[in-house]
Amino acid sequence: MTAYHIRESQGRIVALCVAVVDPFAFVVAGLWLALQLRPIAESWMQHHPLHYLAWAVALYAGIVLIVANAMVPLSLLARGLGISKEVFRDVRPRHVAFWIGIALVVLSHDVHATQWIERQDPLPDYTGTAILTIIGSMAIFFGACGLGRAAWNAATTATTSSLCQAKNRSRWFNRAGQITLCGGIAKGVFRHRNLANGAPRKGEVLLYGERSANRGTLAIGAPGSSKTRCKLYPDLYWGLLTSPRAGALIFVTKRRATNDFLAITRPFRTETQTHVVGIGEGRATMDITAGMTHEAIGDAIQDGIGQSQSDFWKHGPSEFVEGLVELIQALAPAMIHVAAATDKDGTVEPGGEAYDLEIGDTLPTLLRLISLDDRRLDAVFGYGFDRATGIASKNSAKAEDLRALLYGIRERLVPLLQRDAKLGEEFRQSVLPQIQPFGRGSVRDAFCDHAGIDLSLIEHGHVIILEIDETEHPRAVGTIVRMVFRRIAQMARQRTASHRVGSLDPILLICDEYTNYAALGHAQIWNTIRESNFCATVGITSVSALAEQLGKASTANSIVGNFANKIFFESDDKTTRDLANELVGKTTVIRRGASEGTSKTRGTSANASISGGGSHQSRGTTRSESTSEQREDALDGSVWRSLYAEKGHATAIAFVRTEEGTTTDVVTLGVLDPAEQIATALPEAYGLYQRPGVSC
Repeated sequence: MTAYHIRESQGRIVALCVAVVDPFAFVVAGLWLALQLRPIAESWMQHHPLHYLAWAVALYAGIVLIVANAMVPLSLLARGLGISKEVFRDVRPRHVAFWIGIALVVLSHDVHATQWIERQDPLPDYTGTAILTIIGSMAIFFGACGLGRAAWNAATTATTSSLCQAKNRSRWFNRAGQITLCGGIAKGVFRHRNLANGAPRKGEVLLYGERSANRGTLAIGAPGSSKTRCKLYPDLYWGLLTSPRAGALIFVTKRRATNDFLAITRPFRTETQTHVVGIGEGRATMDITAGMTHEAIGDAIQDGIGQSQSDFWKHGPSEFVEGLVELIQALAPAMIHVAAATDKDGTVEPGGEAYDLEIGDTLPTLLRLISLDDRRLDAVFGYGFDRATGIASKNSAKAEDLRALLYGIRERLVPLLQRDAKLGEEFRQSVLPQIQPFGRGSVRDAFCDHAGIDLSLIEHGHVIILEIDETEHPRAVGTIVRMVFRRIAQMARQRTASHRVGSLDPILLICDEYTNYAALGHAQIWNTIRESNFCATVGITSVSALAEQLGKASTANSIVGNFANKIFFESDDKTTRDLANELVGKTTVIRRGASEGTSKTRGTSANASISGGGSHQSRGTTRSESTSEQREDALDGSVWRSLYAEKGHATAIAFVRTEEGTTTDVVTLGVLDPAEQIATALPEAYGLYQRPGVSC
């Protein structure tokens, strides 16, 4: 029995004990009344019936009603103390009966009331005894029925639980060798609400395999809803556990999360297979443009450029940046010297070492090239044509290709900068801020190092944690992520084109706080990587926040639509709730109603005597019952209010596409939090798996 199931069993035991309080009190009250009636029974046996006083009838009947409905005050007191209403889900307190009992006890102490009751009793020797006998018999009967019902519920619950656990274990063991992720333990809410499709049984673990994981998982929840601890951390753990050859790429924008991801990774990967790329001591370095085509680099920069109404901004930025990158790649390595010059007014513009331009790393050199004036840019092209002339004697074809490339680039770049200075300046102002951090300093050292690790290592089972603190380097985060995403898209295309794509090792892609760095170009990228054995788990705060970051609601909907599996945590965002309502669908709600009416009629009879008043009165009662079926949203306000996050568990609405079809329910998710030493999200905590020696 696992910690989670012990917790659930304890909850069931408490609920069961609470549910049997009233039935047990019923039986006790009935037996007590039987003892009170024992002298009456003995006197009847001796043919000497005794007379039960009216106050005794009222008092004993009131005591029975109070004892038999003891849960009324207890439930009110418990709810006032904050005890969950789940404890009382099987209890239906009878408030009216309890207060009638209180009223009868009060009346039994009032002389005038008891005298009035005695006057209404035509058979004082029999009526009181009969009333108490009936009440006692009914108390024992209903109490016994309640106890039997509770025993039946306990037996069926235990049987259902054991069947669910057996099914969970069977499905888990049948997934050996492939990535398996968990969508939580079903609470049975939608099955109870008559949801037509995809409603699992209570206690069923929502497992989905590699094929579904490849289609992406989106965790949506407000800050503090535990989406990171309950979904992103566990998905990395489960992925590395179930697939020893899986690689992983993790985006971390808050440095404190790095240690948590490292703690999750260490049991499954060696130190040589784990890399933390970032700024600071003990961090690895990487060239984020290594292996990227110039088109990919241009597209990545264009993702972050705002657009104006000119034709250039609709079509040209990507080609412009591509031209500069082509120039860098054609000339690198190079050290270009800018000579001194005299302008038309006779002013000498210095040259020399102060204007040496090193063409090397893509982003730093791109920054310099965009910042150059016409004279210095001409010097760059002059150096290129000189190099073409120098290699012509050795390889004329290569020299001719270089000349053609330089001519083409110059035709694209120089006219823009010379003839339309305003447009060129606008372009510089848009591009420079996003690549400015890579000109020099710690950001350049960390993310423009040719000797650093290669991103392609994730294809060989390595784990790369890409750490860039958005509080310290807010402008660099977007550019780094856009470059890496374009590189991932390039890798995905290569993997998809491979004839052995089905046998490629999976790659886990974990994106925490994705809302902060999403870009317009990602819509197509997500569509590409979902087909290349990438298993992405992405966390966002809300659909509205994602749309605000992108500036287009349609693009946000497109990105959200690329994720087949969606987990909705606590959220007050209307757009997010509307999405969940649309996915889950509607349920059939059956409502039964009853109405009752009373009518009076008064008439006059012609044959009636004068003394009789000549009139009569009649009373009529009508009763009707109705049943109606309505289609309503399966997710109403009560379901959303039931979502919560606590230290060891959280609840969410899971929309998971498994091999058996789409499964939807309110689920309980465990927590994986190495910093707090909480590990209720492991497979063994769901009763699925036990691996000795593995812990956070």
